[in-house]
Amino acid sequence: MDIRLLKKISLSLLALAFASTPLWSYAQQNARLASQVVDDHAEHIFYGSGAMGMALVVVDNNQQVFRSFGETRPGSDVRPREDSVVRIASLTKLITSEVLVKMAQQGKVSINDPLRKYAPAGARVPGYSGTNPITLLNLATHTSGLPREQPGGVAHRNVFTWPTKSDRWNWLSVAKLTVPPGARASYSNLAFDLLSDALSKAANKPYPQLLREQITQPLGMTDTTLTPNASQCSRLMVGLRPSPCINTIAAAGSGGLYSTPADMGRWMRQFLGQRTTTAEMAQKMYYKRSDLVSLKGMDVPGMADSLGMGWVTMAPTPLLPRIIQKTGGGGGFITYVAMVPQRGIGVFVVVTRSELTKFKNMSDGVNDLVAELVRNNEL
Repeated sequence: MDIRLLKKISLSLLALAFASTPLWSYAQQNARLASQVVDDHAEHIFYGSGAMGMALVVVDNNQQVFRSFGETRPGSDVRPREDSVVRIASLTKLITSEVLVKMAQQGKVSINDPLRKYAPAGARVPGYSGTNPITLLNLATHTSGLPREQPGGVAHRNVFTWPTKSDRWNWLSVAKLTVPPGARASYSNLAFDLLSDALSKAANKPYPQLLREQITQPLGMTDTTLTPNASQCSRLMVGLRPSPCINTIAAAGSGGLYSTPADMGRWMRQFLGQRTTTAEMAQKMYYKRSDLVSLKGMDVPGMADSLGMGWVTMAPTPLLPRIIQKTGGGGGFITYVAMVPQRGIGVFVVVTRSELTKFKNMSDGVNDLVAELVRNNEL
Protein backbone atom coordinates (compact mmCIF):
# COMPACT_ATOMS: atom_id res chain seq x y z
CA MET A 1 0.00 0.00 0.00
CA ASP A 2 1.21 3.50 -0.79
CA ILE A 3 2.76 4.99 2.32
CA ARG A 4 1.04 8.34 1.82
CA LEU A 5 -2.33 6.59 1.66
CA LEU A 6 -1.48 4.66 4.82
CA LYS A 7 -0.68 7.93 6.64
CA LYS A 8 -3.98 9.46 5.50
CA ILE A 9 -5.92 6.43 6.76
CA SER A 10 -4.08 6.53 10.11
CA LEU A 11 -4.79 10.24 10.57
CA SER A 12 -8.43 9.73 9.64
CA LEU A 13 -8.81 6.94 12.17
CA LEU A 14 -7.14 9.07 14.84
CA ALA A 15 -9.48 11.99 14.12
CA LEU A 16 -12.48 9.66 14.23
CA ALA A 17 -11.36 8.24 17.56
CA PHE A 18 -10.90 11.75 18.98
CA ALA A 19 -14.34 12.85 17.73
CA SER A 20 -16.04 9.79 19.23
CA THR A 21 -14.49 10.26 22.69
CA PRO A 22 -17.01 11.90 25.08
CA LEU A 23 -16.20 15.50 25.86
CA TRP A 24 -16.64 14.88 29.58
CA SER A 25 -13.56 12.67 29.59
CA TYR A 26 -11.42 15.67 28.65
CA ALA A 27 -13.20 17.84 31.16
CA GLN A 28 -12.53 15.22 33.83
CA GLN A 29 -8.85 15.35 33.05
CA ASN A 30 -8.89 19.08 33.88
CA ALA A 31 -10.86 18.75 37.14
CA ARG A 32 -8.68 18.68 40.24
CA LEU A 33 -8.87 16.36 43.23
CA ALA A 34 -10.97 17.65 46.12
CA SER A 35 -7.83 17.62 48.28
CA GLN A 36 -6.12 20.04 45.91
CA VAL A 37 -9.05 22.46 46.05
CA VAL A 38 -9.22 22.16 49.85
CA ASP A 39 -5.51 22.89 50.17
CA ASP A 40 -6.01 26.16 48.27
CA HIS A 41 -8.46 27.33 50.94
CA ALA A 42 -7.95 25.54 54.27
CA GLU A 43 -5.00 27.49 55.62
CA HIS A 44 -6.63 30.78 54.62
CA ILE A 45 -9.80 29.79 56.51
CA PHE A 46 -7.77 28.99 59.62
CA TYR A 47 -5.67 32.14 59.70
CA GLY A 48 -8.61 34.31 58.69
CA SER A 49 -10.67 32.96 61.56
CA GLY A 50 -8.06 33.87 64.18
CA ALA A 51 -8.71 30.51 65.84
CA MET A 52 -6.51 28.60 68.26
CA GLY A 53 -7.21 25.29 66.53
CA MET A 54 -9.30 24.13 63.56
CA ALA A 55 -10.52 20.86 62.10
CA LEU A 56 -12.10 20.69 58.64
CA VAL A 57 -13.95 17.80 56.98
CA VAL A 58 -14.91 18.04 53.31
CA VAL A 59 -17.07 15.53 51.43
CA ASP A 60 -17.05 15.82 47.64
CA ASN A 61 -19.09 12.88 46.33
CA ASN A 62 -16.80 9.83 46.74
CA GLN A 63 -13.89 11.91 48.09
CA GLN A 64 -13.42 12.88 51.72
CA VAL A 65 -10.69 15.22 52.96
CA PHE A 66 -9.59 16.05 56.51
CA ARG A 67 -7.34 18.97 57.37
CA SER A 68 -6.37 20.53 60.71
CA PHE A 69 -4.33 23.47 61.97
CA GLY A 70 -3.22 24.98 65.25
CA GLU A 71 -3.32 23.16 68.58
CA THR A 72 -5.83 20.99 70.41
CA ARG A 73 -5.12 23.05 73.54
CA PRO A 74 -2.82 26.00 74.32
CA GLY A 75 0.82 24.96 74.42
CA SER A 76 0.19 21.34 73.40
CA ASP A 77 1.78 21.70 69.96
CA VAL A 78 -0.59 18.90 68.87
CA ARG A 79 -2.78 19.36 65.82
CA PRO A 80 -6.45 18.38 66.01
CA ARG A 81 -7.13 14.83 64.82
CA GLU A 82 -10.15 13.14 63.32
CA ASP A 83 -10.95 11.69 66.75
CA SER A 84 -10.44 14.97 68.63
CA VAL A 85 -13.60 15.68 70.62
CA VAL A 86 -15.36 19.00 70.01
CA ARG A 87 -18.58 20.71 70.97
CA ILE A 88 -20.72 21.04 67.85
CA ALA A 89 -22.89 23.57 69.71
CA SER A 90 -25.99 24.59 67.72
CA LEU A 91 -25.36 22.04 64.97
CA THR A 92 -27.02 19.86 67.63
CA LYS A 93 -30.30 21.36 66.40
CA LEU A 94 -29.91 19.63 63.03
CA ILE A 95 -29.66 16.27 64.75
CA THR A 96 -32.67 17.04 66.98
CA SER A 97 -34.66 17.81 63.83
CA GLU A 98 -33.48 14.55 62.31
CA VAL A 99 -34.83 12.67 65.34
CA LEU A 100 -38.17 14.47 64.74
CA VAL A 101 -38.17 13.44 61.07
CA LYS A 102 -37.40 9.80 61.83
CA MET A 103 -40.08 9.59 64.50
CA ALA A 104 -42.57 11.16 62.08
CA GLN A 105 -41.65 8.55 59.46
CA GLN A 106 -42.18 5.85 62.07
CA GLY A 107 -45.63 7.23 62.90
CA LYS A 108 -44.71 8.12 66.48
CA VAL A 109 -45.34 11.85 66.05
CA SER A 110 -46.53 14.31 63.43
CA ILE A 111 -44.47 17.41 62.77
CA ASN A 112 -47.70 19.41 63.09
CA ASP A 113 -48.57 18.01 66.53
CA PRO A 114 -49.10 20.73 69.14
CA LEU A 115 -46.39 20.90 71.79
CA ARG A 116 -49.05 20.64 74.52
CA LYS A 117 -49.69 17.03 73.43
CA TYR A 118 -46.30 16.10 74.89
CA ALA A 119 -46.23 18.38 77.94
CA PRO A 120 -45.49 16.85 81.36
CA ALA A 121 -48.51 16.20 83.57
CA GLY A 122 -49.87 19.46 84.93
CA ALA A 123 -47.73 21.66 82.68
CA ARG A 124 -49.22 24.45 80.59
CA VAL A 125 -48.15 25.54 77.09
CA PRO A 126 -49.06 29.11 76.11
CA GLY A 127 -50.90 29.75 72.88
CA TYR A 128 -51.62 32.86 70.87
CA SER A 129 -55.16 31.68 70.23
CA GLY A 130 -57.13 28.53 70.59
CA THR A 131 -56.66 27.71 66.94
CA ASN A 132 -52.98 28.60 66.63
CA PRO A 133 -50.93 26.49 69.08
CA ILE A 134 -47.16 26.03 69.09
CA THR A 135 -46.38 22.94 67.01
CA LEU A 136 -43.31 20.73 66.82
CA LEU A 137 -42.63 22.24 63.39
CA ASN A 138 -42.73 25.74 64.89
CA LEU A 139 -40.13 24.69 67.45
CA ALA A 140 -37.89 23.22 64.76
CA THR A 141 -38.11 26.25 62.44
CA HIS A 142 -37.64 29.02 65.04
CA THR A 143 -41.20 30.22 64.43
CA SER A 144 -42.72 29.34 67.83
CA GLY A 145 -42.75 32.90 69.19
CA LEU A 146 -40.63 31.79 72.17
CA PRO A 147 -37.53 33.81 73.21
CA ARG A 148 -33.96 32.87 72.31
CA GLU A 149 -33.16 31.91 75.91
CA GLN A 150 -35.28 31.32 78.97
CA PRO A 151 -35.23 34.45 81.13
CA GLY A 152 -33.27 34.23 84.40
CA GLY A 153 -30.43 31.96 85.40
CA VAL A 154 -27.14 32.55 87.17
CA ALA A 155 -24.63 34.80 85.42
CA HIS A 156 -21.42 33.18 84.11
CA ARG A 157 -22.75 29.66 84.62
CA ASN A 158 -21.37 26.76 82.57
CA VAL A 159 -22.95 26.69 79.14
CA PHE A 160 -25.39 23.94 78.18
CA THR A 161 -26.31 23.12 81.80
CA TRP A 162 -29.31 25.45 82.40
CA PRO A 163 -32.25 25.53 82.17
CA THR A 164 -33.00 21.94 83.05
CA LYS A 165 -36.12 20.22 81.82
CA SER A 166 -38.09 21.09 84.97
CA ASP A 167 -36.86 24.70 84.84
CA ARG A 168 -38.14 25.31 81.32
CA TRP A 169 -41.50 23.63 81.76
CA ASN A 170 -42.11 25.54 85.00
CA TRP A 171 -41.29 28.80 83.18
CA LEU A 172 -43.43 27.85 80.19
CA SER A 173 -46.46 27.41 82.43
CA VAL A 174 -46.47 31.15 83.19
CA ALA A 175 -45.12 32.43 79.84
CA LYS A 176 -47.16 34.38 77.29
CA LEU A 177 -46.91 34.53 73.49
CA THR A 178 -46.95 38.00 71.98
CA VAL A 179 -46.90 36.87 68.34
CA PRO A 180 -48.71 34.01 66.59
CA PRO A 181 -46.60 30.93 65.82
CA GLY A 182 -45.52 30.85 62.19
CA ALA A 183 -45.58 34.64 61.70
CA ARG A 184 -42.03 35.58 62.73
CA ALA A 185 -38.76 33.68 62.77
CA SER A 186 -36.52 34.38 65.75
CA TYR A 187 -33.67 32.10 66.78
CA SER A 188 -34.56 30.08 69.89
CA ASN A 189 -32.43 27.64 71.86
CA LEU A 190 -35.32 27.22 74.29
CA ALA A 191 -37.57 25.95 71.50
CA PHE A 192 -35.19 23.14 70.53
CA ASP A 193 -34.76 21.97 74.11
CA LEU A 194 -38.55 21.81 74.43
CA LEU A 195 -38.58 19.85 71.16
CA SER A 196 -36.17 17.24 72.54
CA ASP A 197 -38.34 17.01 75.69
CA ALA A 198 -41.42 16.40 73.53
CA LEU A 199 -39.70 13.72 71.46
CA SER A 200 -38.53 11.97 74.60
CA LYS A 201 -42.10 12.00 75.97
CA ALA A 202 -43.49 10.67 72.66
CA ALA A 203 -40.96 7.83 72.61
CA ASN A 204 -41.39 7.15 76.35
CA LYS A 205 -37.63 6.92 76.87
CA PRO A 206 -34.79 9.23 77.97
CA TYR A 207 -33.59 11.51 75.20
CA PRO A 208 -29.97 10.23 75.23
CA GLN A 209 -31.29 6.73 74.56
CA LEU A 210 -33.56 8.04 71.80
CA LEU A 211 -30.66 9.91 70.21
CA ARG A 212 -28.50 6.79 70.29
CA GLU A 213 -31.18 4.56 68.76
CA GLN A 214 -32.29 6.98 66.05
CA ILE A 215 -29.04 8.67 65.00
CA THR A 216 -25.65 7.85 66.46
CA GLN A 217 -25.82 4.04 66.50
CA PRO A 218 -27.20 3.59 62.95
CA LEU A 219 -24.62 6.04 61.55
CA GLY A 220 -21.68 4.68 63.54
CA MET A 221 -21.13 7.98 65.38
CA THR A 222 -19.24 6.39 68.28
CA ASP A 223 -18.03 9.65 69.90
CA THR A 224 -21.21 11.72 69.56
CA THR A 225 -22.76 12.05 73.00
CA LEU A 226 -24.29 14.26 75.69
CA THR A 227 -22.46 12.37 78.46
CA PRO A 228 -18.75 12.14 77.55
CA ASN A 229 -16.63 9.51 79.26
CA ALA A 230 -13.08 9.98 80.60
CA SER A 231 -11.48 8.94 77.29
CA GLN A 232 -13.58 11.41 75.33
CA CYS A 233 -12.92 14.23 77.81
CA SER A 234 -9.18 13.61 77.50
CA ARG A 235 -9.52 14.28 73.74
CA LEU A 236 -11.64 17.43 74.08
CA MET A 237 -10.15 20.45 72.29
CA VAL A 238 -9.75 23.54 74.45
CA GLY A 239 -10.07 27.17 73.43
CA LEU A 240 -10.61 30.52 75.09
CA ARG A 241 -12.61 30.34 78.35
CA PRO A 242 -13.47 26.66 77.93
CA SER A 243 -16.39 24.97 79.63
CA PRO A 244 -15.69 21.83 81.65
CA CYS A 245 -16.24 18.43 80.06
CA ILE A 246 -19.48 17.47 81.77
CA ASN A 247 -22.97 16.10 81.18
CA THR A 248 -24.94 18.49 78.92
CA ILE A 249 -28.32 16.71 78.87
CA ALA A 250 -29.96 19.99 79.96
CA ALA A 251 -29.28 21.33 76.43
CA ALA A 252 -29.86 18.05 74.60
CA GLY A 253 -31.95 19.59 71.85
CA SER A 254 -30.28 22.95 71.35
CA GLY A 255 -26.51 22.70 71.67
CA GLY A 256 -25.19 20.10 74.08
CA LEU A 257 -23.70 17.50 71.75
CA TYR A 258 -20.04 16.53 71.75
CA SER A 259 -18.71 14.89 68.58
CA THR A 260 -15.57 14.46 66.47
CA PRO A 261 -14.60 15.42 62.90
CA ALA A 262 -14.76 11.73 61.97
CA ASP A 263 -18.32 11.38 63.28
CA MET A 264 -19.43 14.59 61.56
CA GLY A 265 -18.05 13.27 58.27
CA ARG A 266 -20.17 10.12 58.72
CA TRP A 267 -23.21 12.22 59.53
CA MET A 268 -22.82 14.55 56.50
CA ARG A 269 -22.68 11.69 53.98
CA GLN A 270 -26.38 10.82 54.37
CA PHE A 271 -27.29 14.24 52.90
CA LEU A 272 -25.01 13.92 49.87
CA GLY A 273 -25.09 11.68 46.80
CA GLN A 274 -27.69 8.93 47.22
CA ARG A 275 -29.93 10.88 49.59
CA THR A 276 -32.37 9.02 51.81
CA THR A 277 -36.00 10.08 52.27
CA THR A 278 -35.01 11.08 55.80
CA ALA A 279 -32.36 13.43 54.41
CA GLU A 280 -34.85 14.93 51.95
CA MET A 281 -37.37 15.58 54.72
CA ALA A 282 -34.75 16.88 57.17
CA GLN A 283 -33.50 19.49 54.70
CA LYS A 284 -36.89 20.55 53.39
CA MET A 285 -37.53 24.32 53.54
CA TYR A 286 -40.84 25.35 55.15
CA TYR A 287 -40.70 29.16 55.29
CA LYS A 288 -39.43 31.66 52.76
CA ARG A 289 -38.11 34.88 54.20
CA SER A 290 -40.65 36.82 52.15
CA ASP A 291 -43.51 34.89 53.82
CA LEU A 292 -42.48 36.00 57.32
CA VAL A 293 -43.14 39.30 59.08
CA SER A 294 -39.51 39.29 60.24
CA LEU A 295 -36.48 37.01 60.52
CA LYS A 296 -33.89 37.42 63.27
CA GLY A 297 -30.67 35.64 64.22
CA MET A 298 -29.93 33.54 61.12
CA ASP A 299 -28.04 35.87 58.75
CA VAL A 300 -24.48 35.45 60.10
CA PRO A 301 -22.81 33.54 57.21
CA GLY A 302 -25.02 35.18 54.57
CA MET A 303 -28.62 36.33 54.18
CA ALA A 304 -31.13 33.60 54.98
CA ASP A 305 -33.51 33.06 52.08
CA SER A 306 -35.61 30.25 53.53
CA LEU A 307 -35.86 28.19 56.73
CA GLY A 308 -36.15 24.49 57.33
CA MET A 309 -35.95 22.41 60.49
CA GLY A 310 -32.74 23.91 61.82
CA TRP A 311 -31.29 24.27 58.31
CA VAL A 312 -31.08 27.64 56.56
CA THR A 313 -30.81 28.19 52.79
CA MET A 314 -28.88 31.10 51.32
CA ALA A 315 -29.96 32.15 47.83
CA PRO A 316 -27.33 31.94 45.07
CA THR A 317 -25.27 35.01 44.19
CA PRO A 318 -22.97 35.73 41.23
CA LEU A 319 -20.11 34.27 43.29
CA LEU A 320 -21.79 31.56 45.37
CA PRO A 321 -24.16 28.67 44.63
CA ARG A 322 -27.29 28.04 46.67
CA ILE A 323 -25.94 26.86 50.03
CA ILE A 324 -27.81 25.12 52.83
CA GLN A 325 -26.10 25.75 56.15
CA LYS A 326 -26.13 25.98 59.93
CA THR A 327 -23.95 27.86 62.40
CA GLY A 328 -23.03 27.10 65.99
CA GLY A 329 -21.03 28.47 68.89
CA GLY A 330 -20.50 28.01 72.62
CA GLY A 331 -18.19 26.61 75.28
CA GLY A 332 -15.11 27.92 73.49
CA PHE A 333 -16.08 26.58 70.05
CA ILE A 334 -17.45 27.90 66.77
CA THR A 335 -18.91 25.48 64.22
CA TYR A 336 -20.31 25.66 60.70
CA VAL A 337 -21.71 23.19 58.21
CA ALA A 338 -22.37 24.19 54.57
CA MET A 339 -23.70 21.97 51.79
CA VAL A 340 -24.71 21.90 48.16
CA PRO A 341 -26.52 18.55 48.41
CA GLN A 342 -27.41 18.17 44.73
CA ARG A 343 -23.67 18.40 43.90
CA GLY A 344 -22.65 15.98 46.65
CA ILE A 345 -20.62 18.63 48.48
CA GLY A 346 -20.53 19.23 52.23
CA VAL A 347 -18.11 20.98 54.58
CA PHE A 348 -17.93 20.81 58.37
CA VAL A 349 -15.55 23.08 60.25
CA VAL A 350 -14.91 23.56 63.96
CA VAL A 351 -12.57 26.11 65.52
CA THR A 352 -11.57 26.83 69.09
CA ARG A 353 -11.89 30.45 70.08
CA SER A 354 -9.09 32.89 70.74
CA GLU A 355 -9.32 36.61 71.52
CA LEU A 356 -9.09 37.23 67.76
CA THR A 357 -11.68 34.73 66.50
CA LYS A 358 -14.12 36.07 63.92
CA PHE A 359 -16.98 33.86 62.76
CA LYS A 360 -17.69 35.71 59.52
CA ASN A 361 -14.09 35.37 58.34
CA MET A 362 -14.34 31.63 58.84
CA SER A 363 -17.77 31.20 57.24
CA ASP A 364 -16.87 33.40 54.26
CA GLY A 365 -13.82 31.21 53.66
CA VAL A 366 -15.90 28.03 53.85
CA ASN A 367 -18.52 29.44 51.47
CA ASP A 368 -15.74 30.27 48.99
CA LEU A 369 -14.39 26.72 49.32
CA VAL A 370 -17.85 25.27 48.65
CA ALA A 371 -18.22 27.46 45.55
CA GLU A 372 -14.80 26.38 44.26
CA LEU A 373 -15.65 22.69 44.74
CA VAL A 374 -18.87 23.19 42.76
CA ARG A 375 -16.99 24.92 39.94
CA ASN A 376 -14.38 22.17 39.94
CA ASN A 377 -17.10 19.56 39.50
CA GLU A 378 -18.46 21.43 36.51
CA LEU A 379 -15.17 21.11 34.57
